[in-house]
Amino acid sequence: MVLLGASATATILLQGLFFGGILSLIAVGLTLIFGVSKVLNIAHGDFLFLGGATTVVLFTVFGLNPFLSIAIVVPLFALVGVLMSFLMRKPLQARTQELAIAASVLVTLGLSNLIEGIGSRAAPIYGYNYFSIPSSTIGIGSINIASVVLNGVFLIAFVVVIVISVGVTFLVYKTSLGSTMRAAMADREVALMLGIDTNRVSMVTFAIGISLAALAGTIDVLTTNLTPDTGLTLTVFALTVVVLGGLGSFYGALLGGFLIGFVTNLVELVLIDLNFQGSEWAGAVPLIILIAVLVARPTGLLKR
Repeated sequence: MVLLGASATATILLQGLFFGGILSLIAVGLTLIFGVSKVLNIAHGDFLFLGGATTVVLFTVFGLNPFLSIAIVVPLFALVGVLMSFLMRKPLQARTQELAIAASVLVTLGLSNLIEGIGSRAAPIYGYNYFSIPSSTIGIGSINIASVVLNGVFLIAFVVVIVISVGVTFLVYKTSLGSTMRAAMADREVALMLGIDTNRVSMVTFAIGISLAALAGTIDVLTTNLTPDTGLTLTVFALTVVVLGGLGSFYGALLGGFLIGFVTNLVELVLIDLNFQGSEWAGAVPLIILIAVLVARPTGLLKR
């Protein structure tokens, strides 16, 4: 049995919270898009990869600091979200909501395969076998807090995630746009009869959801290596968060993300103590949680 020290244990658990913050960002976007437009976006994780890849290219080619690149990445992928909302309008005109959801799954699954296929072939041609930005290259070192050594990027990124989460919460619950979004999530047909332009709301929701996924990618490349084939895995993780938190629940997506990130790293820590390959086995934790929640509590932790 391998016993880690208190500082190493605290570091791993705090990194789990950070990973949970990343999951919360992509899960919130997925929840908003599904809640308003009834589109189950299987390509959502691929937009995280594209956001991270864009950040790396801006850094390596133009020398732009990753945190400053947020000012480019977020508007760029908000525009991508607008274009995607137009792409999905035809599939959503199916006779029933069930058929519309099925059509959205097929279309976005094809889009995911397209992104991963092009990325896997094009990235190595330009010298990108994986996408990552080491913290040392942007002048951020380690921070020692009460004998716990943390990569400074983790702390900065965690603050960014919290600020963005608070901002999105304010948008959804304290603005007129958020009121129309929640009305469309509650009942799209009734919202339409009340004079709400549901197509416009869907367009804005896609812009917010896709840009949040890309923002998560910008943060993620500072702490890990992203490859073109990681998109579908990240989408599955985000779906697990959404199901755990409660389908359509905004607060549930935030809570579920942090819980899964923390529990995944906690399991990894226990497996390391038991002399197992923690990171390899811990990757199955979100899938186990997904199955358990679907069997025991399909409505999730929080109802919409």
